[in-house]
Amino acid sequence: MENKTQKKIMITETILRDAHQSQAATRMSMEQMLPALEMLDEVGYYSLEAWGGATFDSCLRFLNEDPWERLRTLKAHLKKTPIQMLLRGQNLLGYRHYADDVVEKFVAKSIENGVGVVRVFDALNDPRNLETSVKAIKKYGGVCETAISYTTSPVHTLDYFVKLAKTLESMGADNICIKDMANLLLPFDAYELVSRLKKELLPQTKLHLHTHNTAGTGDMVNLMAIQAGVDIVDTALSPLGNGTSQPATEPLVATLKGTPYDTGISIEKLLPIVQHFKKVAAELEKAGILNPKVRSIDINTLLY
Repeated sequence: MENKTQKKIMITETILRDAHQSQAATRMSMEQMLPALEMLDEVGYYSLEAWGGATFDSCLRFLNEDPWERLRTLKAHLKKTPIQMLLRGQNLLGYRHYADDVVEKFVAKSIENGVGVVRVFDALNDPRNLETSVKAIKKYGGVCETAISYTTSPVHTLDYFVKLAKTLESMGADNICIKDMANLLLPFDAYELVSRLKKELLPQTKLHLHTHNTAGTGDMVNLMAIQAGVDIVDTALSPLGNGTSQPATEPLVATLKGTPYDTGISIEKLLPIVQHFKKVAAELEKAGILNPKVRSIDINTLLY
């Protein structure tokens, strides 16, 4: 399975957001992130996912932190790599729909305070719930990455996902993300879906894949998607990678090294960052926040 347009693969690192959201209920503090920020900035990632999702809620509810202050601090240390956030469309970062003017203002302030890439999704894949966010992201100069929430059912066919992606692209999306939050996308299906999307989307639209390693298929999903022509994949450094988190960063960098897909990332640069987050993971485990069970593989995910 060889794609003719082989190219350097870009990586979004999730250690600062989805990795600890998936494994440790988003409890990593700003203090635990700080020592690694400059090193992360030097790696050469496409983006660092560091805000949005449950970080806002967790900062306020459990960590006694100001989420806006966290964003400004991140921005002060990350001078080269765009900060990426996850936005729940009309829900923003809460648990109900908010008025259009609130959505617009929130997006404006997120970008003003340091967000560069906004990944926006709607759990129901309803484009109407994304319209206001997409317009605001474009208006205030952010990179707009709209996500397809991937799942399996008689309704969720290849044609359904392609049509949805084209709709989102026509709304103004710069990137399209295949958001496989439950690790249900299997490797050969990923190859087929990515191949189809790359054919149907505009050449300038980047295709980004987000999966987890809950069922243990994540690395294979990423590799098949890469062979099919995906532009960017999400990974998490190994101390908080795999299991319910994203597939680990270092093995993918090593796998692609010296191939036409080479990420250009140096494993040597990753090692001191890995050492730092090993300590953080140990702290989270000692505090009873990180249950080692979430690091293991459970194929039941595909059966539930």
